[in-house]
Amino acid sequence: MTAAELLRELAERTRSAPEPLGTGAYHYVHTRGSHRRTKRFLSRSGDSVVTSSIEPFERRQWIAADGSGRIEVMKDGELVQPSGDYGPGELVLPFVDNVPGPGNTPSVIKAFREIWSTQVVPPSRQRLLLQSLAECADLSTDTAPRGFAGQVAVTHVDRARQVRNLLVFDQDTGELIGAESIELEQVISHVEWLITGYCETTAEPPRPPAVR
Repeated sequence: MTAAELLRELAERTRSAPEPLGTGAYHYVHTRGSHRRTKRFLSRSGDSVVTSSIEPFERRQWIAADGSGRIEVMKDGELVQPSGDYGPGELVLPFVDNVPGPGNTPSVIKAFREIWSTQVVPPSRQRLLLQSLAECADLSTDTAPRGFAGQVAVTHVDRARQVRNLLVFDQDTGELIGAESIELEQVISHVEWLITGYCETTAEPPRPPAVR
């Protein structure tokens, strides 16, 4: 099966996927993962020194359409920037109503990840995004990385940057559940989507529907 065939099949599976949890104005997105942090400084001899390390993180965010909300980023058990409460217009993260237009594959993959990272993506929007991604060239199917056993993945090699970008999907619902960027066989960025849904306030995650 080609990547395009897989993505179109996943798009069809979104038709029977459940709607997001909760109700309310705030889009809640809870992720965790790791990313490469690069530091540049001058040594005592005056030479420029560059070091890098892979740092784990956990992020929870509540964002409303007016740009208000709350962000919590945890590293080593502590809240770090840009954690805090934000008033209307202070979070410049506009929600996307349309799917990414035609473009080169790396830019479409980047937009794809950003949409899932900043807002709740209901099944109807997931379907359109998957259909758009299926039109991209140079995608191939791949093995889902450790931690995503039984799921499906597509990958693209950005030869200009020498980076391989991997997207992991729930094979039953078509939902994006993970993403990785790999440079020279080293994972430089890893993200897992844990919970998404709608909230009335920024005090807690979305609530599942009451059982009657």
